Amino acid sequence: MQFGFKGLFKEGLLVHLNLLYVKSYDGNILNLYTYAPICLPLNWQSELLSEKSERFRLIKTLVNGSNKVEDNPWPVGYGSLSHDNLPVLYQVAATITLCELEQEDDVKKAQLYCFDNCLAVLFIHFYLPQSAVNANKTKLVDDAAISARVEALSKRYISPICESLYAYKGGSKLIAPAKYTFFKDDRKDLVSAKPLWVARAILKDKQCEMDKYKQWLENIDESSDMLLLGSGNSLILNAQDIVDVHRVMVLSQFHAALMARVEEILKNTLRNFNAAYFDASVTKEIRNDLCLHQQRNDHIEFIGIQYSAAGAGMQGKRRLLFQQFEHAWQFSEQQSRIEQLSNLIQQRLNRLMNEQFSRQNRAIQTLLAFLGALSLLGLVVDLASLHADSDHDKTYGILDIFQLVATENILNITIIVVVILTLYFYRNHE
Repeated sequence: MQFGFKGLFKEGLLVHLNLLYVKSYDGNILNLYTYAPICLPLNWQSELLSEKSERFRLIKTLVNGSNKVEDNPWPVGYGSLSHDNLPVLYQVAATITLCELEQEDDVKKAQLYCFDNCLAVLFIHFYLPQSAVNANKTKLVDDAAISARVEALSKRYISPICESLYAYKGGSKLIAPAKYTFFKDDRKDLVSAKPLWVARAILKDKQCEMDKYKQWLENIDESSDMLLLGSGNSLILNAQDIVDVHRVMVLSQFHAALMARVEEILKNTLRNFNAAYFDASVTKEIRNDLCLHQQRNDHIEFIGIQYSAAGAGMQGKRRLLFQQFEHAWQFSEQQSRIEQLSNLIQQRLNRLMNEQFSRQNRAIQTLLAFLGALSLLGLVVDLASLHADSDHDKTYGILDIFQLVATENILNITIIVVVILTLYFYRNHE
């Protein structure tokens, strides 16, 4: 019996597994899954979000055309081992099924998983004839060609969605692009839909030799009974685990992209602090943005707390898979680097704030010293007036100074003393 590609997928196991996998009848079709984080203008007031439904409703109104917008496809909370108790930050805000992209000859399924912090994960399920993928038989997949294909499809089909999202003026806890503070992406970065990277995964075929898969993987960072996980290529060992692997892969790609962007922001901030040692104008700019830098550090702390909650909320096989991703992609080491950078920047911020407070205190204390010194001038004027109105020929005291020195000179000397005292307090303020 002959099946076309589309008909083949309808008849296979994929109907039961969220259309993620199909077993080919002739063994010549390769099922390839790609995951590509991209930047897009979806940036929420994360700390204020208490429920995910408000994000989904708004995205559904903003995304038009033939694309289908659905809520988070995976159960959240507790109730069964299919549930994951994830914080809102790590929940999918909306899933956009890219109907036009799915009309491509080599594409079976295409979905955009929208998150927060200007990030989404593009998932594409390719089904490719082995001969078309690898004519020279040296590797299962030409990784560079697949990455280029994903980038081209993303720019063609995702960029119009990004354009419509970018036009939003803000409201309902969704921040307008013009008011972004944590991420300072320009318009080109937010609407180009260029993937940050492309990760690839293949489901193992029992008829294919393991050596061929290992040659394609090149390196295996972490292995389990469900998944051989590499830096860019991964091998799913069992069809029954593909849905769990898919869920954890999407979440891990979002987290890896978020941490990479946060680390880059911190490095740029630290670079500006270092430049301030050599350029006074940079120092002034940093002082003007103290609140912005403090807000970024606070948000980074918030992300760390949410990530810890997400790891604890995983259930069933996904908890083991998530731990596998943590070890393979060194999430803990990356988190440690981010914390060190954040702490270093916080120390710089504290020094700048202390310097600012010191300057303010200096100005205030100098003013107080000046006002106190002015009282000396008032005392001299009063003594001069008393000298003019009193008869003290038979007594000797401080009023006799006005007989020895002209009153104008005494006033000049007093003014000089006032200036000297003011400068003394100003120069010696700690």
